[in-house]
Amino acid sequence: MTQHFTKNTVAASFYCNKCGRTTMHRIDDGRKGPCLECIKLLDDKHNAKDPQADANRIQQSKLFE
Repeated sequence: MTQHFTKNTVAASFYCNKCGRTTMHRIDDGRKGPCLECIKLLDDKHNAKDPQADANRIQQSKLFE
């Protein structure tokens, strides 16, 4: 049976299948949410600079000059 938490609970420790270890998970509406470390890794990948994307943007801007 799944655990339910009070509305004031922000995070709790659970085993994450993706990470393979016990990590902090967000509590959404009183229930277990996503792993905070997995979210951080996805945000870091998303915010990382891609040098190829910058080169493509420069090449495309020349098309409209």
